[in-house]
Amino acid sequence: MKDTENYEQLLERFYKRTTQLEDRQKELEESHLEYIKIDRDLDRLKGSIQAIEYCAYGKMPGDGNHDKFKDHRPVKHGNLDALD
Repeated sequence: MKDTENYEQLLERFYKRTTQLEDRQKELEESHLEYIKIDRDLDRLKGSIQAIEYCAYGKMPGDGNHDKFKDHRPVKHGNLDALD
């Protein structure tokens, strides 16, 4: 607290700043929601890419969870019913 500020002045300053931040938060809300949606879509697409790369090429995901596993050649089955 500054020597020249009393409690009322502090409250006035804090209320003013709170209002400013709340207004800015409302402005950014739509952008934030769009960012979250895009982030989810990107995660889903990256997972799909990893799944197809694994099926097609035997490439393990580089996500930190599969580092101990080596890439491998995918097994080609002439008849997928044989997998049942």
